[in-house]
Amino acid sequence: MARNGGEFVAARAGAPAEHPDGPGGNGSANGQASPPPPPPIAPEPGSPARFARELLPVQASEEDQIVSRRLYERLSAEDVREIEAAIAQDDQLQAYYGGASDSRHRVFLLLSFGVWLSVPAVLEKVALGAEQPPEEVHAMARGPLAAAGGLYEADMVASALASVGVGIESAAAGLDFGCSSGRLVRVLSAAYPEVRWHGCDPNGPAIEWARDAYPRVNLFLSSNAPPLQLPDGSLDLVCAISIWSHFAPALGLRWFEEMHRVIRPGGHLVCTTHGFTSVDFYVKNTLRTPQQSDEIVGGLYQRGWWYAQEFGADGDWGVINPDWGTAFLSPEWLLTQLCPRWRVLEFAPGRNQDNQDVYVLQRV
Repeated sequence: MARNGGEFVAARAGAPAEHPDGPGGNGSANGQASPPPPPPIAPEPGSPARFARELLPVQASEEDQIVSRRLYERLSAEDVREIEAAIAQDDQLQAYYGGASDSRHRVFLLLSFGVWLSVPAVLEKVALGAEQPPEEVHAMARGPLAAAGGLYEADMVASALASVGVGIESAAAGLDFGCSSGRLVRVLSAAYPEVRWHGCDPNGPAIEWARDAYPRVNLFLSSNAPPLQLPDGSLDLVCAISIWSHFAPALGLRWFEEMHRVIRPGGHLVCTTHGFTSVDFYVKNTLRTPQQSDEIVGGLYQRGWWYAQEFGADGDWGVINPDWGTAFLSPEWLLTQLCPRWRVLEFAPGRNQDNQDVYVLQRV
């Protein structure tokens, strides 16, 4: 089946039609017994999660573009004209840029395309670097729209913290937990060079590549289970984007305990999870069958979570872990498990890509 939005259209088309006798009827229009409904079609391993990770970011509001504008403001008007001149030489990039409807989108495109085109003003002043992961190295997104790294995610982390009165610049040390090839931490380290940034991931080739690309960040290989190679209370901030959306619940709780160990009292964890909004997201984008969506909702209401090992025998880019698949967590279950060792300062349903829920947790 085709990926990226079309993969479950066949499953949806094959779903049982409404019964001619109406809900609860068990006859048919000609008096014959209705055939049993077809079994649910299982998703292709890992595909819904991967599709969601590769979507073009939903544009944040202007006041939420804290990191993007912090970087953009390093550019002069002459620098912007230089980037626009370079964009104009590429018809496809110019079509994107010319179609930008407001300043929020233009800021995102100027930074991304400026890096993609290696415009000197961007590379020197914004300090994002032009390095892009090769095809054999895991990356959350590729191409000119992703060239500047996780601008959307960095803005999301900064705005979530700002909503509770915390600025990233106040942190002495931060960690991007599950950083892959450094998409988010490269942006954070460029915007806040005064912070000691760390990044970790169990994907060895991604970490190895990112170490060479971003030497100012302390990048290290992590295991599939705690502990991390960090001292107790050594961090002020951890961000984990679409990480607890993959842990099996028991392993996820172990990692929350590890976060409690490495974050100092009063420090913060910004993380995202699949929740009820994600169910709606996958249904609207025909990424999961109606039957499976009902199963997920049932799990959320009955026990507070749903989990499936959806990456198959080969794992997620070679990282094989039976407790790394796709997880949905209800906020009630999460709060019951975490409090009172954590304070929940912010809960924003669907804030990440109109899909995942965003939490700001404070370590007690």
